[in-house]
Amino acid sequence: MSLDPDGAGNATTERTQAPRDLSMTVVEYTGEPDRCTVSPRGLSGVAKLSTWITVNRAVVVDLDTMR
Repeated sequence: MSLDPDGAGNATTERTQAPRDLSMTVVEYTGEPDRCTVSPRGLSGVAKLSTWITVNRAVVVDLDTMR
């Protein structure tokens, strides 16, 4: 996604380009919330370092139970 308003795509374009194969890594901590990092599989270089999100494990739910 571009931060430049003149170069930004539309929601339909971004949705069709969304990755479908994701990887989740869980890091367990003692005395702190466990953390999950989700990122697309198969990336390398800058794309791998800049395409991820980390959240508390408590907010991650099973997709099948939410459908």
